[in-house]
Amino acid sequence: MATDSMSSSFIRAKPLQALKFTAVIGTLVLGVAGFAGVLPGQNLPALLVLAFFPMILAVVVGAEALFAGYRLARADDPAARLTARRGYTAIRVIEVAVTVAASGVFYVLIVQIGGEVPGPGAIGLLFIGIALGLLAYGAVLLRTLVEYYYYRRRSSPSRTGDRGGNVVE
Repeated sequence: MATDSMSSSFIRAKPLQALKFTAVIGTLVLGVAGFAGVLPGQNLPALLVLAFFPMILAVVVGAEALFAGYRLARADDPAARLTARRGYTAIRVIEVAVTVAASGVFYVLIVQIGGEVPGPGAIGLLFIGIALGLLAYGAVLLRTLVEYYYYRRRSSPSRTGDRGGNVVE
């Protein structure tokens, strides 16, 4: 029961992270179901969604990074904010780099090579796109899990007070 309330409070506090998490999990389930043949007649579209959805994620993650950069530039002490949680900062940088790079590489493969490749080669490019997409999905999931971890640490009671009330850090 406490986990449910914690999850719903995280969703209210971090709706973009919750939406990204839900979208990635949903896309992965759709892709795996399509690859496994669970969805009748939907194998190729499910794989295409799995390969092309990271481009949408890259736009969202890129916009989120630009907004965070803007807030950082307007902060009183940007260096202190960056170094306060080095691990979290590194995870955010990894999320942006992997998501944008994977989508960029896949876009270049499709635009530069995709038109000149016959059928079997195009399927190979699709699987390369899926592999790049899985990297992007992993980066987004890692960031969301780290965000959830920090959220739970901030909002969990650190000890119980003398009268039984929770004292928050």
